[in-house]
Amino acid sequence: MPITILNDRYNLNAGRLAGGNMHRGAGTGMPERSPDADLTVAQLGEFGLIDRLARIVNGGRRDPLRPEPTGDVGIGDDAALWRPRRGFREVLTTDALIEGIHFRHSTTSWKDLGWKALAENVSDIAAMGAHPTRAFVTLGLRPDTRILDLDSLYRGFADFTRQALEGGFGFTIAGGDTVSSPFTMLSITVLGELRGDGLRRAAGQAGDLLAVTGALGGSAGGLAILEHGSPPLGNPDVASLVDIHRRPAPRVLEGLALVDAGVRCGMDLSDGLLGDVGKLAYASGLRATIDLHTLPMPPALWRHFDAESAQMMALSGGEDYELLVAAPEAVIERASALLDEYRTERPGSGHLAPLTVVGRLEAGEPGQVVVQDEHGRPIAPPRSSWDHFRSGGSEP
Repeated sequence: MPITILNDRYNLNAGRLAGGNMHRGAGTGMPERSPDADLTVAQLGEFGLIDRLARIVNGGRRDPLRPEPTGDVGIGDDAALWRPRRGFREVLTTDALIEGIHFRHSTTSWKDLGWKALAENVSDIAAMGAHPTRAFVTLGLRPDTRILDLDSLYRGFADFTRQALEGGFGFTIAGGDTVSSPFTMLSITVLGELRGDGLRRAAGQAGDLLAVTGALGGSAGGLAILEHGSPPLGNPDVASLVDIHRRPAPRVLEGLALVDAGVRCGMDLSDGLLGDVGKLAYASGLRATIDLHTLPMPPALWRHFDAESAQMMALSGGEDYELLVAAPEAVIERASALLDEYRTERPGSGHLAPLTVVGRLEAGEPGQVVVQDEHGRPIAPPRSSWDHFRSGGSEP
């Protein structure tokens, strides 16, 4: 049956403000108890919380989870976007990683943590069809943190920036801050630049095909292996999945090629395909269908796990950092051809990922997602995608 990703699941209406929460009791002069007095972030959910807080700062003038498909963008997309000078737009994104919530030192080395922290933020820049220019790093550290561990963290940063330069989109770490903290915390801000409007969540149209770069589910597979204890890294499939989880590759060059091909709607896949399709569909005012049997997966995933587990990891596992786009069929075909061309002709771009069609956008209830099998029969997935406040306090 259909799954409503951005109405029911994130309980938007329940958390919205309507002219303030405090009311005067009749004849008492005392404020009545707010109907939201006991509402928690777990009840509201991540995207209900974003919706509520954004309405406070924008005066409730518009739905913050449906940004404009053109022009400047604030809250509601993968990154903020504005025009600092004619012909260019600057893009900014920020993200935090908290020990025990987003990573565990038992399964993530300091060096891999450095790589992944940058990669996740650069992926948001790629999701806008932009290229990164500068990064700023704020560290929260326990006083007893070993200096050699911090050396390893920054070697992970250096590895990522070096590979980015070799891949054709070099950028620099330009500053940051350090503070004392009872646990390890990283807050990364990345700036980028693009020409034109780039990719927007809100630019989808009814009839557009949904497509993804690369393969899905590998990161979830790698995490599952790590959480079962010391992985046998001598097994090439295990090593491949663990590496996908620890060292994701944001699709910057793919995003640039997609924009060149005429794609205008897109985002990155950080919380799982199922939930992220719902976000894109909601922003575009449409419903979506996902064809489960078309999802591309790393060969190591379906070799190491049973077919059903592999499919569910691809559908809702999260942390893939691939790009999800929506465009007419002719544009998707042109984009696929351009990615093929870049893979063979552009220096340093031999790693560009292919594009696979996985569904479509349709007129209907905004944010509703239908998952169907190869016979067109709707199915109910056993789990949805990641939500920071509803997923039990730690990433899947």
